[in-house]
Amino acid sequence: NRAGIAFAARMAEEFGLSREAFDPCGKVNAAASDRGHAHNVDYARHLEAMGEAHRMLDASEMARMTGTDYYRGGLYTPGAVMIQPALFVRGVAEGLVSNRASLYEASPVTGLGRQGKDWVAQTPGGAVTAPKVILGVNGHANSFGKFMGRLMHVHLYGSMTRALSPDECARFGGAERWGVTPADPMGSTVRRISGTGGDRIIIRNRFSYDASIQVSEAKLMRMARDHDKAFAARFPMLSEVEMQYRWAGRLCLSRNAAPALGELEPGLYSACCQNGLGTAKGTLHGMLMAEMASDHASDLLDQVLDQPRPVRLPPEPFASIGASAVLRWGEFKAGREL
Repeated sequence: NRAGIAFAARMAEEFGLSREAFDPCGKVNAAASDRGHAHNVDYARHLEAMGEAHRMLDASEMARMTGTDYYRGGLYTPGAVMIQPALFVRGVAEGLVSNRASLYEASPVTGLGRQGKDWVAQTPGGAVTAPKVILGVNGHANSFGKFMGRLMHVHLYGSMTRALSPDECARFGGAERWGVTPADPMGSTVRRISGTGGDRIIIRNRFSYDASIQVSEAKLMRMARDHDKAFAARFPMLSEVEMQYRWAGRLCLSRNAAPALGELEPGLYSACCQNGLGTAKGTLHGMLMAEMASDHASDLLDQVLDQPRPVRLPPEPFASIGASAVLRWGEFKAGREL
């Protein structure tokens, strides 16, 4: 993870990304209940045993940061980075294009096959031919016929408020920009952004297992109702603030938490299945597959490749029934953390 973060930091510096896009501010695990606090205490013991820097935050420190008294405590760990995903990805893309890379957007790959020693990626507007290809498509590796029956497709859900007015910001209080992850992994991630697009609050919670890699609008709206409840519980002083955006995002997992990495066929490489750590491990895996495709050896590449392949899942419908039951039970146990 640190190797991925360090590589992203070098890109942010090289391409002149703003602090809003890439902020090395560390991470806070927020606890809203005794159970969440116990999670943080256990995590702190683990960090202490490893000699990792960390600091426990009390309720007053959490309130000063978040503007709400919902949380009973937190655990701060330095070294992590908070990004504004769109700014970061766009900034990196522009930096790469300025270095003579070619970027094609709105060009879905509808077919990928061998032609002699090359690979040909077909799109509705044309084709791209290359001797080597890296699949950085996460769960959509299945859409290319790879790792079939080995990847679990989970959706997470988010809602973002409209821009807050100056009066609402004053009433709200807290820091201008912050983010907290839940002490219980099934709880709510909450973030306040400030800058491009104004001051807004983002709520992220709820999971669903979707073997089809698609979710319906009706399911999205069901999840959104829980976002509204989580927002109201944390920020009663903003009862008139409505959500402007709702979305679902794909997460790819394997049953044994193994990534989908390596050379699948001559010249075809996979940097997929980050098991919930897409930003850090996605950066790391993409970087390492580029090294592998360039015949560049490294100790880190050897370490990452020295992992098992994703194991097979139970057949449907048993995989969906089992995964959904585990998710629902985890959300139920999260309680106030949700």
